Amino acid sequence: MTLLIDIGNSRTKYIFSTCIEKEKCKVINNRQLTVNWLEENFYSVKKIILANVSKSSLTNVIEQWAEQKNIALQVIVSEQKRFGITSFYQQPKQLGIDRWLAILAVANLYAEKNALIIDAGTATTIDLLSSQGQHLGGWILPGINLMFDSLLTQTSRIDAQREIVASLEFGANTSENVNSACWAATIGAIELAINQATKQLNNLDVIIITGGNAENIKALLSTKVLIEDNLIFHGLQRYNSI
Repeated sequence: MTLLIDIGNSRTKYIFSTCIEKEKCKVINNRQLTVNWLEENFYSVKKIILANVSKSSLTNVIEQWAEQKNIALQVIVSEQKRFGITSFYQQPKQLGIDRWLAILAVANLYAEKNALIIDAGTATTIDLLSSQGQHLGGWILPGINLMFDSLLTQTSRIDAQREIVASLEFGANTSENVNSACWAATIGAIELAINQATKQLNNLDVIIITGGNAENIKALLSTKVLIEDNLIFHGLQRYNSI
């Protein structure tokens, strides 16, 4: 059995390779990722494929346990070229591994399509992929919560509470103003990205969104988009054949 693990900035997501199509991934806080936790939950695992954008010490924990249990471990890093897909980055390893995996996943799930890929998590990332498999670069901006928190921590007289409902409405108080503005900035950036991508490629075949804020963003956009919950894991799964 192959276990796919995606370690993010604060949370670790995981799923078994056989469950990608039918289940959502499970999530734990990074602090829970210990040898004891691995032993309790994954005693039957034969192989692990790992992506990590957080501390290298978390990779070390998994490496230590995998070595003790004689479990095969692949640690995936961003590359210049793989599976016929070419990175736009001059220094490929600087492209976040989550972005690289999302690109590989979309190239496989939506073959030969001009695609805009949006990952709406701690940061909101936008990447453009041509139908020929060429990554054409992208944008990185703060995610909704990060944008909200940065405004409050960098100012002394803005007092706001995070709202549950995503909205573009003009607010009647400071909390509503800040919350709506964070959504408006994100939606505005995505709509500009759609225009830029269409201009650059003449046509855009598909727009894919993944990440914790995907549903809210889809509801606020006027353009048709598709949500792929396990996009990063589809990318990791491609390495299972190597």
